[in-house]
Amino acid sequence: MRGEEKKVLAVIPARAGSKSVPHKNIRMIGGKPMLAHSIAHGQQSKYINRIIVSTDSEEYAKIARSYGAEVPFLRPAEYATDTALDYDVFYHALSWLQEKEGYVPDIVVQLRPTYPIRDVKDIDYMVQLLLEHPEADSVRSMVKATEIPYKMWLKADTETMDVSGGDDNRIVPLIREIPECYNMPRQQLPTVYYQNACIDVFRASVVLQKHSMSGDYILGYEMKENYDIDTEEDFQKAMQRLEG
Repeated sequence: MRGEEKKVLAVIPARAGSKSVPHKNIRMIGGKPMLAHSIAHGQQSKYINRIIVSTDSEEYAKIARSYGAEVPFLRPAEYATDTALDYDVFYHALSWLQEKEGYVPDIVVQLRPTYPIRDVKDIDYMVQLLLEHPEADSVRSMVKATEIPYKMWLKADTETMDVSGGDDNRIVPLIREIPECYNMPRQQLPTVYYQNACIDVFRASVVLQKHSMSGDYILGYEMKENYDIDTEEDFQKAMQRLEG
């Protein structure tokens, strides 16, 4: 089955600019450009039945098409900056598809190209989870956090107690709902999870109608590993895993 009952769209956002690892989205790793791995992950899913790449680069578009993805448009420059929000990118993509093609998917899967290592079963489990929970808006992948917020602090201005960036030495706890949680043993504190951005699954209506990337009712899907590439060190780690 490849999701005949539902229209499940995978979107791979791959802008050309990257300061940490230049052109990392098309850098060769494991024998092919980085974004080609995410295209392959989408192709291997039993639910995803359409894959598009949202890019601002004709070079990237050509590469994406050569690996089997659609690139029906080039992303406008204002949505391809360092500060562009995921919402802007996806609202543009989904609005374009609705207006130009009359196509509105039931479910959207975001596969960031910076994850050349991804278990396709995780994609399908997350799509299935959303299908089984009609009350939910989205599913986010996450991993257990190695650093916990209960022992984190903010610098505070001693006059106003403003925590937006005072340079005084006084500090205040980040989490205040649990009294003196910073003095408690780690084992007594709640387990905290970090959204690892490997896979996001959400209903198209969340973006188009609620104007959000997650909505109000969010499900979590725990993963064990995290291979997001943001630095050269991350790239080398992933390359060793793929080619080792």
